[in-house]
Amino acid sequence: QVNPFDQPGVELGKKYTKALLGKKEFAREKKELEKFREITLISVSEDYESSLQNINLSKNYPNLIPFIGIHPWMIRKYDEKSFQKIRKLATRGKVKGIGEVGIDGKYRKLQGKQVESFERFCQLSRELNLPMNIHALDAWREVLNLLYRHDVGKALLHWYTGPIELLREIRDLGYYISINPSVKIQPKHQKILENASIDMILTESDGPYKYHGLNLNPGMIGELLETIARAKDMSVEDVERTVERNLRLFLG
Repeated sequence: QVNPFDQPGVELGKKYTKALLGKKEFAREKKELEKFREITLISVSEDYESSLQNINLSKNYPNLIPFIGIHPWMIRKYDEKSFQKIRKLATRGKVKGIGEVGIDGKYRKLQGKQVESFERFCQLSRELNLPMNIHALDAWREVLNLLYRHDVGKALLHWYTGPIELLREIRDLGYYISINPSVKIQPKHQKILENASIDMILTESDGPYKYHGLNLNPGMIGELLETIARAKDMSVEDVERTVERNLRLFLG
């Protein structure tokens, strides 16, 4: 149960989103992929197998941009061999980013291994100049410190619900946060949307994922843009243009 996001170049002007399509559920249900052909999708991975699957899916779906890595929830799959296999994939032209990687503060027993894995992917990101999609639940400060230490150029802290006081630092470093449809019902996320500058926001669906009755999926991004527009007192069109610009800068 991992997460995702977006990139320009395929259908500029469309609603960009973030959506996990590397999961087996979506791979089996081709109709789901077909529904989103009009949206540029960045699909993140959770391990080597899903990384490879994402790359293969992108060959048939040119709107799908593969990111590869090992999610902290799958950290038991991390070792030197698995990292080197993913590193080899990262050198291929089809791969456009690293993700979803990071540290989950709820898994303290495995934190040492999470930190080791995350630092290796930070180094890989810098070496290959690839943007990172990052899971940092309950480890926001630690993750930000490691990004700074390894001089990572481009990073997205997905589904940000961390301290409001870190937003300025994230922005000053040139990093981004993502807002997803859960903002309708999650107070922490609502506070972040209210306080984050629009020039650091990207949108995501984090789908397929169920959250407190919400079946998150890319089809919800239109409504999410409207929610952001209301919070920022902007038109939906201006929000969409700003998110697209942010995305271009993030992906370089």
